[in-house]
Amino acid sequence: MKLFRFLVSKTFFINLILMGVVAAALLWGLNYSLDHYTEHGITVDVPDLNGLALTEVETKLEKSKLNFAIIDSAEYDPSFPRGAVIAQYPEAGNQVKTGRELKLTINPFYPRKVELPDLIEKTKRRAIYDLESKGFTIGELQYVPYIGKDVVIDVKIEERSLMPGTKLKKGTTVDLVLGMGLSDELVQSPYLRWKTLEEAEDYLKMRSFNLGSVIYDEEVSDTAAALVYRQNPAPSMEPSIRMGREIDLWLTNDYTKIVNDSLEFQNTALPDSLANDSTK
Repeated sequence: MKLFRFLVSKTFFINLILMGVVAAALLWGLNYSLDHYTEHGITVDVPDLNGLALTEVETKLEKSKLNFAIIDSAEYDPSFPRGAVIAQYPEAGNQVKTGRELKLTINPFYPRKVELPDLIEKTKRRAIYDLESKGFTIGELQYVPYIGKDVVIDVKIEERSLMPGTKLKKGTTVDLVLGMGLSDELVQSPYLRWKTLEEAEDYLKMRSFNLGSVIYDEEVSDTAAALVYRQNPAPSMEPSIRMGREIDLWLTNDYTKIVNDSLEFQNTALPDSLANDSTK
């Protein structure tokens, strides 16, 4: 009964009202303090950070009371300085609260390197697709006599041949050497006997032929001194083969295997030292 009389008494209601007022005042004070601390309702324009170095980003965002975090390094873009911002979120011009963290994508400091795919004997279309899919740029398309039309014979950078698997910077420009197919014009089969492999290969290139198979005799001990004693197709004085044809060679250290052809053949094909000896 005493409890019931207290609950319905004027004193209880006065205390209840006072408690409500105190609680409301505390909540208001807490909310005001949080708003003041977090600067609730205060917004700033997001500055344009594209192209800026990270040191410049720090200075610029410090003035705006904004923070940043690097979320990604994109593929290397040569149009931007290394390490510069190339994308941001939120974008420039948006309004955000102070203290907001901006997400930045930067340009790598060094281009990523990728392996050159094996393109030899692939078609031009396939080679271009393989190169571009890996981020390479196609440079010149050079055509030379070769039996395969539009078939890749060599891959170069500034006349330097490249091996498959060579690691190059992404975006590197490479040139393709392609076959133009066999010419319809018949020419003489070159005379290559008495030549070293290096001499024969240079001789073929100068006359728009290609080196085919190279076979050494079993007893060859010094390949640098080995000379051509047989070739296919055989040498001819009359036009008989097409430009771009491959010529197969057999080499030996046993010079007695080399056929003594006509003097006319020998003087046009022998190394200078041997040719001079033959005319004495």
